[in-house]
Amino acid sequence: MVKIVFKTMEWKESFLIFLKVLKVVSPVSGVGMISSVFLFLAFVYYIFLVPYQWRNYGVSYFIFNILIAHWILVNTLYNYILSIIIHPGKSKGAGPSKCRTCRTNRPERSHHCRQCGFCVLMMDHHCMWINNCIGYYNYGYFMRACAYVLIGAMYGTLALWPELLAYTDGESVMFNIPDIPNICFGAWCLSFATSVGFAILNLWYLSLVTSGMTSIEYKQLRAWKGAVSPYNRGWKANLAYAYGVKGGRWKRLLWPCYYIPYNYWTEVNLEQIETE
Repeated sequence: MVKIVFKTMEWKESFLIFLKVLKVVSPVSGVGMISSVFLFLAFVYYIFLVPYQWRNYGVSYFIFNILIAHWILVNTLYNYILSIIIHPGKSKGAGPSKCRTCRTNRPERSHHCRQCGFCVLMMDHHCMWINNCIGYYNYGYFMRACAYVLIGAMYGTLALWPELLAYTDGESVMFNIPDIPNICFGAWCLSFATSVGFAILNLWYLSLVTSGMTSIEYKQLRAWKGAVSPYNRGWKANLAYAYGVKGGRWKRLLWPCYYIPYNYWTEVNLEQIETE
């Protein structure tokens, strides 16, 4: 039974340690909130779900779930962290348009970010969840991170669902341990809500990408009904740009891989771009 797993370390003690760590990594910021959610779900996974799967399912099922969970984990962290640390790109002051705030010229599709204090190249938006702008050089990491967060949330929802159903019938193994139902049910609700939220977010961005628009350009073009983005290269080419796929090598998205944006997406001369 699952109770055997907690002989060496009471789960309540580990939960107190988790709360102490949470106080350190969760300042009032988007990155802190994301880190808190991630740590909570990781706590539930390693302390409750992994021992439960090991004791109640076959070895093949257990290994398969471990591999799937860590494949999602590695890809999510890789793309999320790089979307934070990769500079979105900014102009050195050359281009066809002029910024009213910076008082300098800038390339097409560039917009001034009040939070960052400069014109971001091919700016989509300033994301509070990564404390960075989404622009020319980190757009692909952001799109991949959103996709893998959705996959991970769906995995968490499905992994806990059988026990949740069994708990309603009074037959649950994991949820019958004292005080655990509230924690695991909270994790399931969080995973389900994240699945719904990121499904909507991914569909929204897919609609923008396939139309060759950023979110800012969508707001600009919405004023002219029926207007089409001049940067639309067709939905396949647009998707290939957004996720960083060249030569039809879509399988590379299954693993952490470097994102190199397409030059044709914008009329920018790369010599005018500063990324540091």
